[in-house]
Formats: sequence, structure tokens, C-alpha cells
Amino acid sequence: MVQTWEIPDIGPVDVAVSDRARHVRVTIARDGAVKLILPRRVSLKQGRKFLESSRDWILRHLGRVQAEPVGPALDWSQARRQLVARLDELAGRHGLTYNRVFVKNQKTLWGSCSSANNINLNVNLVRLPDDLRDYVLLHELVHTQHKNHSKAFWKALGDLVGDARGFQRQLRQYQPRP
Repeated sequence: MVQTWEIPDIGPVDVAVSDRARHVRVTIARDGAVKLILPRRVSLKQGRKFLESSRDWILRHLGRVQAEPVGPALDWSQARRQLVARLDELAGRHGLTYNRVFVKNQKTLWGSCSSANNINLNVNLVRLPDDLRDYVLLHELVHTQHKNHSKAFWKALGDLVGDARGFQRQLRQYQPRP
């Protein structure tokens, strides 16, 4: 179910109820489109309250998005080569291994790691600042050893990047798909 709410100062907000969503989330696309994603168990009333409580954050990020120029179209083959080369470099430096790597244009994920240690990377990682791109690559490489987000996972990742939670917070300022 998708509906659109008109919110003063923000404009139209697409509201989607998702069976897959675990948390209430607001996203802002590069074109300034605002979307509220609700897990099925969350009421529309609760969603509206969350949206209202997020007003300052939305307005701040809408200003950023509208100020950023949209970058040129990506060269897929160059982006793939760049991402795989950096993944290999980081894996070798830290003694981590993976099976295969796939580069995709994912809507919501920056990356993922399968139980078979195949790593999926979002082609738009090449648009991120270098430190955040490396954080995502290391995040997925650590998943080859820790298959969940346990304390052991965060400790291992923190040993490699320092403030892993800080990087995670910074990453939320960006959308995986322009």
C-alpha cells in the first residue's frame, strides 16, 4: 500500500507499508523525494508521529540534497573494477577472504554478504567518500567471519575501522541509489 501525504514545509511524502521493513525509516532521494517506510505492525498514526518528530532532520537533509549537483552517469565497468580492486586490497591487508563479488544497482543496500561468503556491492559505493566506501567494504568482509551483527562482529569491525558505529551513522546521510 502506497499513499502520499502532503506535509507543510516538506511537501509530498510517499508512505509505504512493507512486510520486509523492520524499522520505521525516512528516505530522501537525490531529487528530493521523501518516502516514509513503515513495517506492517506500525500504524499510520504512529508513522505520522515519527514523521513529525523527524521534521528537523528531513528539512536539514532536503536542503543538502537540493544543494548537491547530480553527478554524471556511472561507468559500470570502471566502477566494478574500482570496487573489486579496493575490496581485494582491503581483504589482503587484513587477512580476510571472500568467495565471489557481484556489483549491482541496489535500491536500499550498500552491500551484503551471503552464507557462502559471496559479497554483493552497490555500484553507487563509488560515489561515497573514500572512508565510508572502505567502511562498507570492510563491513562486508567482516561478515565472512561473523554472519550477524553480534558484539563479536562490531568488535572485529571496530578493530579495523575504529569507530564503526560512527561510520554507520555517517552512512545514513547517504542514499544507496541516486
